[in-house]
Amino acid sequence: MADLRRRISHLQSLTERYQIKDGGREGRLLAEMVEVLREMALDVEEVSSSQVELEEYLEEVDSDLMSLEEDVYDEDDDDEEDGFQPKVENEDAEYIELECPQCELDSFYNSDLFDRTGVQLTCPHCGNILFDSDEDCLVMDDEEL
Repeated sequence: MADLRRRISHLQSLTERYQIKDGGREGRLLAEMVEVLREMALDVEEVSSSQVELEEYLEEVDSDLMSLEEDVYDEDDDDEEDGFQPKVENEDAEYIELECPQCELDSFYNSDLFDRTGVQLTCPHCGNILFDSDEDCLVMDDEEL
């Protein structure tokens, strides 16, 4: 980056030394082009500096995310497919298994969710609404009705 700035400064000094700006239309055009190059070099330097800041910030976020994953997941149990097992806050909770009429895949939902108001349970696989607490019913296929 410093080399680019140095080269553009050299061009500017040459245009001033040879009085290119006073050399007619072509001279004014060349002087203006050198000025545009100088401004572009400053902008590139600013973007480069911002990129370094963003990379440092992203590394911090990545580190924080890794710490959060370590807090949320227990790495001691190798029974899980990916090596992590979520920590369960309430081991006495009951879960209800629902089959999605859209994609026909099973999902498990905490039974306490069915007693709350303003809750819509959706299939995690396809996004289809399975339960709507405002209607107080399971959403079924037309064939199941």
